[in-house]
Amino acid sequence: MKRSLINLALVLCLSPLLTQCAAEKDVRGLDMRLRTTDSKISEMDSTVTAMKNQRGTLSELANQLDQLKARLLQLEARIEEKDIQTRKIQNEQTSLKKSTHGQIEQLRSQLAEMNSKIAGINAQIASFSGDVTRGQEDRAREAAEQAASASKAAEEARKKVEIASNGTIRTIEPADTKKKPGKTEEAAKPEEPVKTAPDKTVAQDAETNTSDTVYNKGLAAYKANKYKEAYNIFSSYLEKNRTSPLAANARFWVGESLFQQKEFELAILEYQKVIADYPKSNKASAALFKQGQAFEKLAEKDTAKIIYNKLLTDYPKSEQVEMAQKRLKELK
Repeated sequence: MKRSLINLALVLCLSPLLTQCAAEKDVRGLDMRLRTTDSKISEMDSTVTAMKNQRGTLSELANQLDQLKARLLQLEARIEEKDIQTRKIQNEQTSLKKSTHGQIEQLRSQLAEMNSKIAGINAQIASFSGDVTRGQEDRAREAAEQAASASKAAEEARKKVEIASNGTIRTIEPADTKKKPGKTEEAAKPEEPVKTAPDKTVAQDAETNTSDTVYNKGLAAYKANKYKEAYNIFSSYLEKNRTSPLAANARFWVGESLFQQKEFELAILEYQKVIADYPKSNKASAALFKQGQAFEKLAEKDTAKIIYNKLLTDYPKSEQVEMAQKRLKELK
């Protein structure tokens, strides 16, 4: 018990010393901890400051990123719009190409059809021209043969008359009249002039005041309804003046003189000479029109219509166009 009290006393005596030692040690430890804590707090402040700075930078970067995204969206929208416009243009171009190709093919088809029709018409014209030419040649040959036969018969009749009257043959000058091919003429009886008035569908000649006396004489005979005399004068004129400026006119009036004597086939031949030899003469269109009328007189209406249409095509600005159109309407 006593020993315990001693030990307790010793403990009580030593406890302040022990307590003091422990406190100093703890203070040093705490000081170290405080310093460490201060250092960590400083680091944390630096970290927080850095994080704040980084946060500002991140916020700025985020704003820039948002702006870039907005621009990107705008660019994408523009690109999409351009793509739509491009596709639309491509579709329109494709449609236009198809339409143009179709129109070109249609035009080619129409052109081929027109060429075919033109070829057919040319063939018909060539065939008609050949038929007309052959027919005209046959008629001319037949007329010449008939004229020669009539002339021979007239000569024989004249000789018989002379022998019967005085037993001798004497020369008799033939009357100054045209012998109609294809018809036998009486030797002692000249034909009377046709009483029909000149055709008013063709404009009268304007060369009345020309200095050519023979030509004027022939024209005056025609206007006086002396068609045989006019025929002889103009025929004689052409024999000596084939290159005269009035040759085309004279040839035309030869045809007119035959037409007025109802020699329509021969008139057609004379008109054709005007058309073929003097195509640029103002009488060419008139001759073509009178050819149509001659064919009408011969009851060849289809041929007359072809002639009138040729006049409209070859001489669209001539004075006879209106008359040709009128005749075509009446022949339908």
